[in-house]
Order: sequence, then C-alpha cells, then structure tokens
Amino acid sequence: MIKLNKKNDNKAKNTITIDYENKKLSVFYYIPLLLIAGFVPLIVYAKYVDLAGTTQSLYWTGQHQYLDFFSYWKARWVMVLTAIALITYIILYKQKNLPLKNLKQYYIPLGIYAIFVIISTIFAKDTQTALWGFVDMYQGMLVLLSYVLITFLTINFVNNERDVNLFVNAFLFLMIVEGVIGLGQYFGFDLFQAKIGKDLILPNYLVVDNLSFSFGPKTIYGTLFNTNFVGSFATLMLPISIALLLTSKTNKQKIISAIATVLMIFTWIGCNSRAGYLGVAVSAIFALWLFRKTIIKHWKISASFAVILIVAFLGLNTISGGAIFARIKTLNIKQQIENIKTANEDTVKFEDITLGKETFTIKTNKETLNFKVDGDKLYFLDENNKELEITSKRNQITINDPKYVNYSITIQDKYPGVSVIAYGKTINFYITDNGIKIIGSGGRLTEPKSSPFFEPLRGLETIGSNRGYEWGATIPMLKDYIFSGAGPDNYPIAFNQDDFIAKLNLIDFDANIVVDKPHNMYLQIAVSTGVISLIAFLVVCLIYVATGLALFTKVNFAKAEEIIGGACLISVIGYLFAGLFNDSVTSVAPLFWLILGIGISINLKIKKNSSIN
Repeated sequence: MIKLNKKNDNKAKNTITIDYENKKLSVFYYIPLLLIAGFVPLIVYAKYVDLAGTTQSLYWTGQHQYLDFFSYWKARWVMVLTAIALITYIILYKQKNLPLKNLKQYYIPLGIYAIFVIISTIFAKDTQTALWGFVDMYQGMLVLLSYVLITFLTINFVNNERDVNLFVNAFLFLMIVEGVIGLGQYFGFDLFQAKIGKDLILPNYLVVDNLSFSFGPKTIYGTLFNTNFVGSFATLMLPISIALLLTSKTNKQKIISAIATVLMIFTWIGCNSRAGYLGVAVSAIFALWLFRKTIIKHWKISASFAVILIVAFLGLNTISGGAIFARIKTLNIKQQIENIKTANEDTVKFEDITLGKETFTIKTNKETLNFKVDGDKLYFLDENNKELEITSKRNQITINDPKYVNYSITIQDKYPGVSVIAYGKTINFYITDNGIKIIGSGGRLTEPKSSPFFEPLRGLETIGSNRGYEWGATIPMLKDYIFSGAGPDNYPIAFNQDDFIAKLNLIDFDANIVVDKPHNMYLQIAVSTGVISLIAFLVVCLIYVATGLALFTKVNFAKAEEIIGGACLISVIGYLFAGLFNDSVTSVAPLFWLILGIGISINLKIKKNSSIN
C-alpha cells in the first residue's frame, strides 16, 4: 500500500511514504536472523584448531592444536548468517520491500564503532588474530562487524507485530532448549556426557576419551561454555520470558511461556554467576518502576512469579548445601574488601624474582631462597647466601631447613632447568648460555616484567575472583589505545603476561597462567578496538536506554508491542550491568545486539503511532 502525502510548500513537491508496517514479507527472508536468535547459541560441535606457528600459541598454552566445542562454529555461523541477511536486506531494500529507517542517532555511532574496529585490525599487534579472533573466543573483526550489522538489520527488518513475534518465538525455542539442558546439568545429567550428546557434538572421525566440561556440581554451563556466560544469557532472556507470559492470549501460549519463565528463573539462579545475579537485580529495579501498573493489573501472575522466585532460591540453595546464598553474600563489596584486607595480613606474598647469569632468587615476605648454578651442579642458599642442606631423591629436591617447608623443587630432565613449587604456585626456570630465564605462557623464555597498576585497586587484586588484578592492570593500558586498539581479540597479546609476581599473589594463579580477558566488557572493547570505539558503543546504548526510559514512563503497556519493547529495554540494561563483570562472547553477544535492534525498532514504532513526544 502506498500513501501519497502532499505538502504545500513553495516547491509544491509530492513525497511518497511506503507503509512498511502493513507489509508482511515471507518468513523465508527472516531465517538468517532467526537462526542467530534461536539456533546459534545452541551450537556445540568439535573443531580442531591448528595453532602451530601462530602468535596465539605463544600467548596461550603453547599447544599446537586446540579442540574447541563452544566458540569456533558459533562465530563462523554468525558471520555467514549475517552476510546472508545483509545480502537479503540489500535486495529487499532495492525492491522497496524493506526500509532504511531514519535513525542517524544510532547509525552514526554504530558506524564509528565499526570504523575503529577496522582501523584497529589494520594496526593490530597480530593481524591474523584481529581478523578471525583469538583461540577459545573468536571475536575478530568479521564477528564484531557482524554484531553491528545484526543491530542495523534487525532495526530495518522488524516493522510490525508479526516481525516481532518471529523473533520472540525464536527466543522462546532457545530458552526452552537451553533451560532443559541446564536443568539436566544441575541435577547431574549432562547431555554432553551421554552417548547421544557426544554423538551430536563429535564428528565421526574424532574419538575423545573422558570428554568432560564439568564446572563442578550443582551448576549450569548449558551450551554457552561458561557459567558466567549463562548468567549474561539469563539476564537477557528472563525479561523476555516474562513479557511473553504477560502477552500470551491462549492457554497453550500461557503454558509454554510459563515453562520458559520457570526455566529461565532456574537457569539464572542455578548458574551461580554473580554477574548474572547483579544484572537481573539491577534490571529488576527498572522493571518494577516501569511496569508498576502492569504488575498490579496482572497481580495473579506477579504473585505467582514472586512465589516461584522465592521457592527456586530456597530450594536450589538447600539442594546446593547453601552455596547460592554464600555466592550472593560475596556481592557485599564492603565485606569483601574487609575480608581481603584481613587475608592480606596473614597471607604469604611473593615480592621479587631476580634472574642472573648463573643465579636466580625467589623472595617472599617470609623468606628468600637463592639458587646458584655451577656447571652441572645446583646450590641452594638462604638470604645470607649460606648454603642449605638438602635431601635428593632422583630429581626431587627437599630443603631440610623448616623455613622452606613450603618449597618443592624438581630438576628437569626434558630441558635444562628447575621447576619450583612455592606455596602451591609453580615457577619454571630455564638455564641458557645467556643466563637464567622463566618459561612463560606458550613456552616463551622471558623475564619478570611488572605492569603499571591502577592504584585505587592496589591491595584489592583478589576481589571478584581476581578481577581486581585484571582491571587494575588493564586500566593503565588504555592510554596507549585511545585512537586505535590493540586489535580485535588481541587482548591476551597486549596484556603483560610476564608480570609473574602479581600472578603468583593471586588466587589459583601460577606464574605462566594466561590472562585472556579482563572480565569487563568495557575494558575489553577499549583495549581491543580503542577508547573511541568504546565511547561510540556507549553512545548507542545510552541513547537507547535514555529514550527508552523516557518513552516507557509514558505508556500504559496495554499493547503487546509495548510490553515486549519494555522487556527489551530491561534486558539491555541488565546485560550492560552484567558487562561490568563479564566479557562479550560469541555465545551471548549476538543475542544482545539482536535485542538492541528489536528494541530500537519497537520504540520507533510506538513513538510514531502514538502522541508521545
């Protein structure tokens, strides 16, 4: 249908407006985006990735092949499906079957973000990684540009209630499948440990013994690789599931939506992700404010939801032996800081590692242990360079002085060197003609190198499962990446992996463990694609959140599109807060960019079809 709108201006020109809202294109055209919404997050399939001779191997574990199940194929499918959707859009736009909506306030910052993704790839520390992504993550330039296109395409593909329902149904399918898999994992039946599950995720030519993805009992990783990512997923999907329940018209729809809602509540609580708990908690505050009238109107559903939530928390906490409430208590930042300061007073701290031509030293706040190499002999000396008595059994050395009871030393046969386990932390020394070196990540021979640190986090390195260290060491890096980042997924290469002293003082960290992400989406973006790209991303999000809050404070949520639109806003807010503690990953990020696009499109439609200014 074409509407002719005549404007009486001095040029007396006619303008033509095409009514895309009443167009219902074939579902066939939406399939690529719908697959990203409902299928891609479920992909779990083995892929041997060849790392031989790459930079990634040097900044990873040094292995030449890596068996990936959760990220490689997700990334590939995101790129392929986005490319198909883009080609489809261009064709339909040329045929005047899809619009190019006038939303420069979003397109400009999205474009700026995309430009700096490309610039950062051109000047990346490792171009190959920047293009295709780092092992285990695969968020290279092509995937990041796909994210931008997903939002752009969704904005222009979603034009009416039917279009919204297509994506909602895809999300519904995803929630139920992911929820059922998570339910089984929590109660000890992991689909991927069963024969049928292994057959689904392993190619016929591949035989893997003792396949396991265990993250411990009474937790959920689903098809999303990590419990933290499940938390971000639940933060996005829980508001959508509730909106579906509120907008259901038939009993069948209500039952299916109720099942999805219960499964998302279970998934959210059962994944044990503190980032997920925080994301939902913060978004719930906005939801209670925006939907206060709807909550009262649908008081039966609201009361039922509250009861289910309480029962789920109490029930799962009992089943887990109190683990969930214990996890939630750790969100008390003030208490955590006090606990860390108390622990720091009693904890042994590594202070220095010194390497010389024929000597090396490990110094803690309790003692100093010196090593001296003389030909094929190794001597052990105290802080006064007095030789220590030892007991030798094959290549295992024990120092007889009780001061060094926490040291275990192994003389290596496979290379000229010494492995030292001090207070449960491993340090591998390598003896070369040019002096003593440490074996770092990927088998690199290197030396200790301290990192500049964000001083307000000094002493709080272990907070949030060592996030204090990751953030404190990352923030000073930002001054080097204002314009151009280190390159998409180049964070592990840009990060100083040789700050051995800092790593040894952290929980469960050895000297050569790899820090591959900052556990903060915003720091991840800033280092990878530059501070300017982060600002552009934040502008998009802030415009959407600000305009959304302004819009939905004025609507009465009488229509399904208003409820779904409000739910999209709540989902985005929750995800952005969870992003303070979680990274962007291929398992969840495409859903965020999709929901962002759907939310922008719905907001535009509501504003256009109402008197709201």
